[in-house]
This record gives sequence, C-alpha cells and structure tokens, in this order.
Amino acid sequence: MKKILTIIIIALAVLLIYLGFKNKDIYYLSIGDSLANGVNGIGVKDYGYADYVKDYLDDNDLLDNYVSFTSNNKRSIDLIKEIEENVKITVNNKEKTLQNALIKADIITISIGMNDLFSNITFNNDFSINDLYNKLDEVALDLDKLFKLLRDYSKEEIIFIGFYNCLKEEELVEFFKYANNKISNLANSYNIDYLDIYDDFNDTN
Repeated sequence: MKKILTIIIIALAVLLIYLGFKNKDIYYLSIGDSLANGVNGIGVKDYGYADYVKDYLDDNDLLDNYVSFTSNNKRSIDLIKEIEENVKITVNNKEKTLQNALIKADIITISIGMNDLFSNITFNNDFSINDLYNKLDEVALDLDKLFKLLRDYSKEEIIFIGFYNCLKEEELVEFFKYANNKISNLANSYNIDYLDIYDDFNDTN
C-alpha cells in the first residue's frame, strides 16, 4: 500500500506543477473508494493519497479548501447516486454538499472502479478471465455515466487514478493493461486526466 501511495503522490505532485497551480489557492476535492480514503492492507483507516496531496498543497501554501467524499467499498453506481442525491458531509463544523464541492473545486481526484470490477466475481474452478472482461464492459458503462455527471458540475481539472494489478496475479496482466487503455480512452473523451499507475506499480514489485 505504501508503494502505491508513493507512486500516486509523486505523479500527482508532478502533474499539479505541470498544470501550473503554482500561485493559486486550490480547492481540492477527493472522491472515491478506500484507496483515497486511506484504508491499509489490514482494513485500518490510515493516510490515503488524498491526505498526502492535501498536505503537499498545504505545505506549499497552495491549499484553500480540502473536502473528501470517500468511503470503503464505494462503487461507481454508489458515487452516481451520491451526486444525484447531493449528499452532505460536515467539514470543520460546516455543512458541505457534493454538488457544491464539485462546482467549486479547482482539482478533483477520483479513484473508483476496482470494487465494481471484483464485486460478484468468484475465483474458483468455474472462473474465466472472460468474466472480468464482461464485467469491465458493465463498469465502463457506469463510468461513462459518472464522467458525464462529473462534467455537468465541474469544468475544472479532474484526475482519475487508474487500475493496478491488486491481486498480483500473472494471468490478469493483460486484462489490467486492456482495462487501463479502455477506461483511459473513455476518460480522455471527457477531458479527464487518466493517471496510469500500472507499470510503475509493477516495477516496484
């Protein structure tokens, strides 16, 4: 988990510099699943990449506001529902709505989709890799709806954290490369930056 967080943090820091946010106070919104929420390998809440990015912005006097709409086991369809229902959270004793945060944010990072991929997938004697490819087609449809919804509210920078071989199974290498390519093309069609961490993650193992 520490390796994957380090890769994401470095990549995001470089990207933020590249995007030119050097002299601007940034409203940073993090949305997504346990990777952003900071749950470690044993299920304990720790620091997620979003916490480190927030600290990076704060340490460099770039942070105006930080809001996190993240939770464990969240799927694309869950996030779609949260946006549509305009869920609320309390940050520093102030109520924040998700739609308002999407509108105001200068940068949005999102990690989601892994729970979608592996829900209802059982790795047993009946498992076929085609099950995952079929599941990916379903996930892509949900992500398409999600990306469109995000762009309905935000015209600013959105960064999607790509997929990686979390199971470290050799038979899934080609699948994850295909998945990253497919979802990357989808994200790009909505002018959403796709942070592909697959090769960097596998280089560390």
